[in-house]
Amino acid sequence: METVRVMAPCGEIAGRATDYGAVFRGVKYATAERFRKPVEVTAYAGAFDATKQGVCCPQMRAFWNEEHRFYYQEFRKGMKFDYSEDCLILDIHCPRDAAGCPVLIFIHGGSFTGGSINEMHFDGSAYTKRGVIYVAINYRLNVFGFFADGEHSEGNLGLWDQYTAIEWVRHNIAAFGGDPENITLMGQSAGAMSVQTLICSDKMKGKVNGAVMLSGGGKRGVLLPLAKPATRYWKSLIKAAGASSFEEFAAMPAEKVWTAWKTKHVAGKALYTKPVIDGELVTSACYDTDVPTVFGTVTKDLLPPLLNHMARAFARRQKKRGVPCYVFSFRRPLPPDGASFHSCDLWYALGSLGRSSRPFTKEDFALSDEMVDRFAAFAAGRDPNTARARDWKVYSSPADIIVFE
Repeated sequence: METVRVMAPCGEIAGRATDYGAVFRGVKYATAERFRKPVEVTAYAGAFDATKQGVCCPQMRAFWNEEHRFYYQEFRKGMKFDYSEDCLILDIHCPRDAAGCPVLIFIHGGSFTGGSINEMHFDGSAYTKRGVIYVAINYRLNVFGFFADGEHSEGNLGLWDQYTAIEWVRHNIAAFGGDPENITLMGQSAGAMSVQTLICSDKMKGKVNGAVMLSGGGKRGVLLPLAKPATRYWKSLIKAAGASSFEEFAAMPAEKVWTAWKTKHVAGKALYTKPVIDGELVTSACYDTDVPTVFGTVTKDLLPPLLNHMARAFARRQKKRGVPCYVFSFRRPLPPDGASFHSCDLWYALGSLGRSSRPFTKEDFALSDEMVDRFAAFAAGRDPNTARARDWKVYSSPADIIVFE
C-alpha cells in the first residue's frame, strides 16, 4: 500500500494512493460527549492514520442480527462493521494532482436511526475521476443523535455533527486540493432531509453553493414535522430505562441506552427521533433557501406520491424565489428482477454499480455515467447539463422533470 500524506491545518493525515488519486478513511472531524454538541477537531496529536475505515454510530445492526433484512442483502451482505459512540469521522476521495476542485459532501440516510458511510454502495471514485473531491460523513444516530429533552439537550445533535463536519471540510479541504468556496451537499432519504434543513439554516448561509437531494427533499412540514423538544417523551424514556436521573441514563452502557430507546414507547420513538426546532441551528419550520438544488425520486419510492409532491412543491417555491431547481424521476428497473425501491438509485447516483452483486448491464452503467456526469457538473458550476447529455431545464412545470430510465 502506497501512503499519501497531507499536511492540513489540523495536522498531518496519512491516506493511501488509489488508481484515481488518494483516499483518506475514518478521518476524525470532531469529538463529542454523549448527548452533548460536537467539538471540531483543530489539531491531532501526531500524524492521523486514515488508511483504514472508521467506526459506525451504534445502531440496530450493532446489537441485533439483521441478515434477514432487505437492505442488508442489498447493501451490506458479508461486510463487517465496528461501532462506537466516537464515530464522528469522514472519508475523503481525492483526484490525482487535485487543485481547486469542487467538493461534494454526502450525507447518508437511514431514517435518522441507522446507516454508515462504509456500506458497499458508498464509493466516491466515480466523482474523483471527474475532478470532484467526494467527502462522506458519519454522524450520530437514533437516541445518541436526536435526544432532545429541552433541558440537557435542545436536540439535533446529529445535525450539529453534520454542520461541524462541513465546517471541518471548509477549514481543511484546501490541503487536499479542494475549493472551500465551492461546496455542494448531497444526501438521500434522511440525508436529503438533513441537507434541506442545513441549507435553510441561517448558520449555513454562504457556506455551501448547491444541494442534491434524493428521495427526501421538499416541504419538511409534510414528512418531517419540526417542533420543539419533546420533553415528556424523553423524560419518560429515561424512567423506562430504569434510570433515576438524566445523569444516570447518560452513564449507562450504549447497548442499554439504545435498547431502551428501541423497545420502550415505540410510538414516541418514531415521532420524536428526528430534527427539532432548537432555536440555534434550526430556528423555525421555514424552508426558504437561496441555494440552487437538484431533487429526485424513485418510481416505487417510499410514499411516492408524497415524495413527488414534496419535491415539486419545493421546486415551485424556488421558482417564485428565482432560485434554480432541477427535478428528476428515476424509473430504471434494476436487473435481474426488475426491482424498484427506496434507495435503489444510489447505485447509479454514486457510480458504484461495480460493487453490487446485481448483473448490471452496459445500459445500466451508461445511465449511471450520465447521472454522475450531471451531478459532478452541478457540483462544479450549478448546472447539471453536459456536452454529451440532453438538456435539463430549470423547473418551471412538470414538463421540465427529466427521467432517468
